[in-house]
Amino acid sequence: MQKPQILWRNQTPSRSSLKRGWKNLSRNGKLWLMLGNFICMSLMLYNYNAQGSVLSLVVGIYTALYITILVLQAKGAPKEELGSLMNELKIENGTIWIGDYQLPDTVRKVVIGRMDIQGPAFLQLAWNQGHQWIFQLDELQQVRHFFRQHAPQIEIVNE
Repeated sequence: MQKPQILWRNQTPSRSSLKRGWKNLSRNGKLWLMLGNFICMSLMLYNYNAQGSVLSLVVGIYTALYITILVLQAKGAPKEELGSLMNELKIENGTIWIGDYQLPDTVRKVVIGRMDIQGPAFLQLAWNQGHQWIFQLDELQQVRHFFRQHAPQIEIVNE
């Protein structure tokens, strides 16, 4: 089952996540990223000089920056910095707690899945701008099992 469009918290990458992404890139990755940007900017400037189109200049700069931010953001969440969601999940008086957040009784659906093929994983309450927790990919099956066991009335939407 696919989830509906969900608005992610912190869609705009932070400066610190971009810095971590740069630090996590291998030496070859940094060289390829810089070379790709250099080639893209060179072609864009050549096209601008040949045609004089300001639109192509703006689109070229935007494209190069967008791809760079995507690459750095993807590398900016290392696995060792992610917390353990299984350590945060608990049952008290028949209520599910995630850390210090009490899951409301009105929750009927949660979205559990991967943010990327290599991780990390996420748990999100299934409404727009619902609460979201990001955790290590190797805990994905345990989190699904926890909800199936302790909250069978809550539908799990697998992403």
